[in-house]
Amino acid sequence: MNRVPYIFLLLFSISLQAHQLRENYLQIHYDEKVQSVKMILEVETRLLEDETYFDDNKNGIISYKELYAHQPIITSYTEKHFKLFTDTKPLTFENAKILFHRYQDQTYMQVTKTFENIYLDSLKLKYDMFFELEDIHKLLIHLDDERGDFILNKEKRDYSFSSFKMSIFERLSIFIKSGISHILDGYDHLLFVLMILMPALAFSHLHSNKKALRSSLIDILKVITTFSIAHSITLFISGSGLWIPSTTFIESSIALSIFIVALMNLISRYDHINKKIVFLFGLLHGFGFANVLEIAKVDSTMAFITALFGFNLGVEFGQIFAIVLMLPLLYLLSKSRYCIRSIKALSILTMFISAYWFLQRVSLV
Repeated sequence: MNRVPYIFLLLFSISLQAHQLRENYLQIHYDEKVQSVKMILEVETRLLEDETYFDDNKNGIISYKELYAHQPIITSYTEKHFKLFTDTKPLTFENAKILFHRYQDQTYMQVTKTFENIYLDSLKLKYDMFFELEDIHKLLIHLDDERGDFILNKEKRDYSFSSFKMSIFERLSIFIKSGISHILDGYDHLLFVLMILMPALAFSHLHSNKKALRSSLIDILKVITTFSIAHSITLFISGSGLWIPSTTFIESSIALSIFIVALMNLISRYDHINKKIVFLFGLLHGFGFANVLEIAKVDSTMAFITALFGFNLGVEFGQIFAIVLMLPLLYLLSKSRYCIRSIKALSILTMFISAYWFLQRVSLV
């Protein structure tokens, strides 16, 4: 039984990478009348900045001037790993409009080009950007309000465009899958969920009886429901464009929220991790979830509602799945005489990880 805490240590020390913007964006606008395709590709430059030395003046800041100076390198990499075909004919970036801009504290290269005399059903994409640098990188594709959206990742790198209209259920399915993937990739969100479950675990251990176990399960349900309501509110606010706060602020605040809850667990202030605290921090985490909804830049109200609802539903499914996996280990740990020590050990580990994430997100490491 005393091996249980080491299982948790293994699970949450596998990777120190937490969720942040890890997506490129592709918008395709198709004009059926003249059979033209307008492509707007947003390439997040962070990984290339990390791999290639762009800081010419060595001041620790990569400016637009330096990015434009190294634009051929970025464009060449993009053309090599982002390939559009019509039938078997490759389409090039020649004469494309290229500019750099900032979005939510990150820099993107925007490539805009219109291709004439293109039949949409013949258009295909092969994509393998950044997968050698970051396993969970994604490309978010938005075609239009009727033909829908798609997500490419390391496992799915090809996409064939279609003129057929996407049903509400097909769009819903895509965003449910995206939400599930998003929460399971977000180690910071999962670590926060684990930390807010610790008070129920401690209560079950200190009052080892059936009534205490039932009370702990009810408390877990209340805490998770509070967290879900909170992040659903800010997911809607950010996803609908009502307010989109700085990514650096949100992501660093999420790391700080994990640190605070872990510290409360360490000093045994379990009663302070109540629904108000969970609700407050849940609002922060909701803004973190909302990044992926950049794909939902749609004019149709129904299409947007479908995307938002599907993504939120997927997040909840992913969260429930993660909790179901945690519960047997938490139950075993509650029966161990090392339970409280294990909670403190997990809390210390979590504090180190979240502190590292915080420093990383405010660019101090």
